[in-house]
Amino acid sequence: MENIIGARIKYLREHAGLTQRELTEKLHIGKSTLSQYEIGDRTPGPDMQRKFAQFFGVSVDFLLGLTNDLTPKHDQPGQTAAPPDPAFLEAIDCLEGMSGDALATALQCLHAIKALDDANGAGGNAVLFEKHA
Repeated sequence: MENIIGARIKYLREHAGLTQRELTEKLHIGKSTLSQYEIGDRTPGPDMQRKFAQFFGVSVDFLLGLTNDLTPKHDQPGQTAAPPDPAFLEAIDCLEGMSGDALATALQCLHAIKALDDANGAGGNAVLFEKHA
């Protein structure tokens, strides 16, 4: 079986001028995992496929070899997607698997941080929270 997804991940990585180590650091995955994806010993699951597609700004269909169009389709013509910030990807990874109550609490915290950030003019000020018993 042809290793289309691995070949495309390798192509995108090299086209972006990234080493395997650099990409694994940005996506928070193991170097051996990426290597196995690229040579076809492993196939990334749907969540990881989306992570690669978002990072490189391509569609999952491109990664799977269903299209040769590098540009993902968007609702608005001319709209392009930028790779998400690595901190965003890390936050999504952190939220996966949380209970509903934990997600609700995390959402409340995010709303509070956003309100403080908006009030401070998004000046890049760090906000620290301390847990009280």
